[in-house]
Amino acid sequence: MKEDLRFKKTELAIRESFFHLLKTKKSSEITVAEISRHALLGRGTFYQHYRSIEDLVRAIEDETISNMAEIYDQNAQNKKVENVSCLIVYLIDYFDKNKDNILLLIKNSNGEFTSRAVNIFVRKYISCEYKEEQEKLIRQDLIEGTFAICGFVGVINRWMSGEIPFEKKELIELLNNVLYKIYK
Repeated sequence: MKEDLRFKKTELAIRESFFHLLKTKKSSEITVAEISRHALLGRGTFYQHYRSIEDLVRAIEDETISNMAEIYDQNAQNKKVENVSCLIVYLIDYFDKNKDNILLLIKNSNGEFTSRAVNIFVRKYISCEYKEEQEKLIRQDLIEGTFAICGFVGVINRWMSGEIPFEKKELIELLNNVLYKIYK
């Protein structure tokens, strides 16, 4: 049990050091030695957790997207307005709690992180099983899902970066108003 706790603490130290360095550099400019120094670890310890800086970045991005996808899966059943309304609350809570790190990931990835997340959510949105003759519904869901998800992501990015200066509660209310207009 101690070993697991030590592993988790080391993992946390590596990630915290990475995000600290990411505030002033691109991930491509950060070295394993810098992360290790900042985390007070040996370089070999870093390599027990990750193969490279790119591996670390990908692991963090994958975990972040997975956390968002789990929130989606738990709250967006059947595309009902009340479920999607809960989804908005839980996702905004997640973004609010992880704002600084998510913004650093977005800034660092030149759009790739956001694009990966959008693609996953669009696939989830249209994951209903359709019959062959329902091709038109699939196309409609693809456009509707892409439109709604890209719009939501754009609003959230601007809110997290301070361009939309609303309190969390007001943002949730406004997004729900938009949602009700779309799904009426």
